[in-house]
Amino acid sequence: MTARGKELRFAYGLISPTFVVIMLLLGFPLVYAFVQSFQHVTVYDPAGEFIGLGNYREAFSDPHFIDSITRSFVFVASSLVGAVIIGLTIAVLLNRTIPARRALRALVLLPFIVSEVSVGVIWQWMLAPQLGIINWILRYLSIPTVRWLSEPNWAMFSIIFANTWRLTPFAVLILLSGLQSIDRNYYEAAYIDGGSHWQVFRLVTLPLIKPMMLVTVVYLSFASFNQFATIFSLTGGGPGRGTEVMALNMYRTAFQHFNWGYGSSLAVILFLINVLLSVTYSKVFERKD
Repeated sequence: MTARGKELRFAYGLISPTFVVIMLLLGFPLVYAFVQSFQHVTVYDPAGEFIGLGNYREAFSDPHFIDSITRSFVFVASSLVGAVIIGLTIAVLLNRTIPARRALRALVLLPFIVSEVSVGVIWQWMLAPQLGIINWILRYLSIPTVRWLSEPNWAMFSIIFANTWRLTPFAVLILLSGLQSIDRNYYEAAYIDGGSHWQVFRLVTLPLIKPMMLVTVVYLSFASFNQFATIFSLTGGGPGRGTEVMALNMYRTAFQHFNWGYGSSLAVILFLINVLLSVTYSKVFERKD
């Protein structure tokens, strides 16, 4: 066996225990959900009856599920764009020599270490119609207050804002590490050639942080599509079904209506959408400039 082969064998040996644990924790539930998605399984009929694609046909003929898909894409796209743009802006600022830079870096990361349920509760308090600080500020500025969580459009905006607030620190962390890995000689050569700040950022910085940008986009997309706790604790999917995304629709189907077979099919659809988006992101970021 060659030296390269020995190194690979040793590496696989190191990661195999973790891989086995991951497969047991994630792989088995996924396979079980996939099998169950072809069965009619409820709390009244736990044994299950094979119905083929019946659950999937029901899903795509269910107007509530179709609406939840639309809301999910709006929620994910808005959160993704907001977190990446704000995160990249903050990362660029923190990459410069500014006063208290280390303290600011630590402060920026605070929202990400707060649990998702806590984020929902915090923003529920802040957006309360009478006692919330947001409406208090609006009243102080003589601006009409807003019923943030009682009107569908404002409620959707609120969950997007709360999700963006929590996920932006991750984008800052990953993109900042990418910015710090860039050799300063690239910038010096670009400025010597007469490049402006915008040209250097667009033609030097962005191409060199593409791998970090891909990691950021994939993670934020996964985290947003699978977001449940923040939305559930902030709006509960309301008002009505105004903020019911796919994860909440799946939860209500499986754990409130106890239709486990149909709920499993919704989970599989959500998983496939995540996989499809990840492949799409990879293809987009692999394109040559």
